[in-house]
Amino acid sequence: MKPRMAGLTLLELVVVMALAAILVTIAVPNYTEFMTENRMASEMNGFATSLMLARREDIKRGQEVTVCASSNGTDCSDGPWSAGWIIYRNPQNASQVPSASDLIRAHTGFSSSDTLTASTPFSTNQSVSFTPLGILVPSELTGGTFTLEDSPVQTYLTRCLALGPGGQPTAAEPGAPCPTS
Repeated sequence: MKPRMAGLTLLELVVVMALAAILVTIAVPNYTEFMTENRMASEMNGFATSLMLARREDIKRGQEVTVCASSNGTDCSDGPWSAGWIIYRNPQNASQVPSASDLIRAHTGFSSSDTLTASTPFSTNQSVSFTPLGILVPSELTGGTFTLEDSPVQTYLTRCLALGPGGQPTAAEPGAPCPTS
């Protein structure tokens, strides 16, 4: 008697390939959405962390600290927040970094095409300033919001961060309306 060879028949191989194709078709869109959600959460968390760092630094140093949009990591710019931002010590309430030694931290822009936009008063000069008490400077005391959107905009993924007069950021769930400051 001849020994039987182990292996797959052509029919078994085709069935396995068909099942694998079905699983990939289902999994890839979910994986892409998962990655987008995580990327946006990371971007918003990085920005919220920068705001909290600025607030903590102004209290610690007893001087005004400003966070402003910056595309080059050294000076404030009128560009979008998603291009990057810097945190600097700002004792004279200047619209630019007084000197290189006043720079606390620079954050690079997003690697994706996501956009971070600010509402008034933060959109006027693309900056947020905290007093030595940890509250927003008087011209910004109404607070405002920052909105992170992906491209193309998918409303259910949009993230929002409100900054109240006390300087404490409050985040909304993805797709939910912005919290009131």
